[in-house]
Amino acid sequence: LNSVSKNQITMNKVTITSPPLHVLRGIYRLLKTPELPRELQKKSPPMIKPTAMQKMLLQRYRQSVSATGADARHLRTLAVQYHNLKLDLRERDRLYKLDTGAEEQLTPKELSRRAAARAGLQLPKLDENHPSL
Repeated sequence: LNSVSKNQITMNKVTITSPPLHVLRGIYRLLKTPELPRELQKKSPPMIKPTAMQKMLLQRYRQSVSATGADARHLRTLAVQYHNLKLDLRERDRLYKLDTGAEEQLTPKELSRRAAARAGLQLPKLDENHPSL
């Protein structure tokens, strides 16, 4: 990870002391569908309709505004945990895409060479015409 993505990850994490509205906005932002590619954006205007999950989130938030005491703490903890879960799942998907991309783009021989180089080793020169290769 480079320094930009590390800052983005830590900046988006919320804690139990975060204001409820910040947690709500964070969850709402994470529930948005991914953006369309530019080619498709030009063809059709963006439709801004809340999804069923976003509608349920707003409904639950409005219901929980009047909660007090232990119920309010429980709901806030639940919201913070859900936000952090969604954030971690998004990061896992991003890392998974980065990991699988290397295997599809590089040959097994190149992957082995790079793994050896990371360990400070060098693969021996092999005869390309050898039948076992």
